[in-house]
Amino acid sequence: MILERRKANTIPTDWSAEDEAVLLTFLENESFDAKLLKTLFPNRTLPSIRSKVRKLRIKHDLFGASYRDTKEKFTEKIASEVKPKIVFDAYAGAGHQTFKWIARANTVYASELMKSKLKQFEKMASDHLFVKIDTKDCTWNLFQKDDKKIYLFIGDAVSAAAELKVNKVVVDLIDLDTCGSTLPTLPTLLVLLRPKHLVITHGEFHSMRFKREDVLRRLLVHRDIGSNPLPMGVDQMSDELDKAVKTAALRAHNETSDSFWLNLKDEIWLGGRIHGMLRRYYKVSKPSATADCINELSSLIKHA
Repeated sequence: MILERRKANTIPTDWSAEDEAVLLTFLENESFDAKLLKTLFPNRTLPSIRSKVRKLRIKHDLFGASYRDTKEKFTEKIASEVKPKIVFDAYAGAGHQTFKWIARANTVYASELMKSKLKQFEKMASDHLFVKIDTKDCTWNLFQKDDKKIYLFIGDAVSAAAELKVNKVVVDLIDLDTCGSTLPTLPTLLVLLRPKHLVITHGEFHSMRFKREDVLRRLLVHRDIGSNPLPMGVDQMSDELDKAVKTAALRAHNETSDSFWLNLKDEIWLGGRIHGMLRRYYKVSKPSATADCINELSSLIKHA
């Protein structure tokens, strides 16, 4: 099936400071309601409103606030079971999960692309009694409490992981917690850091709900990119993401022996199955023979 480029059907209109303030107040007090928001902003399209909602939630640390306690309890559970010494938190944001990991770990290396998140992270560090250490010209911000250290890299997660690789930092667990998808970067991060454990949050369900065929065709690496994966329900999407993660890990390196096999050990829904995301914990191991791995993946795909 031939895809067409997405294009705007209306002339873009900038959001005024007043409209942003109205929307922010709404988001701080209410859950997303498309009909009500269209009433508040009758001259805007629903995609425009959704886009601004997402940006404001990220900017003001509101994204995932409704299920933050659930996510943190899951992080605490995995940290208690795994007991990682060194964690890489690839999409740290304001640091909510970072400070859950450091409760068990000795060191957390975190990265965050948005520079504006640094102040939020610094406040979170202060609330947890971590002191910011002057690192001069170092690209990593250091926060320390007793013998525990958190290093925050303001920049791309792959760049941060590359620096850790160059400096021979041994990472026990990586946490890929984002509102989008980390499937395209997963193989790179696995090869660079070679962790024993992986925790990943799947925001790809939003693409399924919005019927973004183009996005899903790009992300589901185990499927034929030329075929439409839709329609798809929540259960099938959950299975497809498991296959995609395992396939990406198996293909991470030219040699199967240097790639990875992921065993799904635990999972939890964040925000519910209808509107939420799925967070999963995988134990990372070495693959067996190529044929065995492909047979197992093929069986999963065939009988899904």
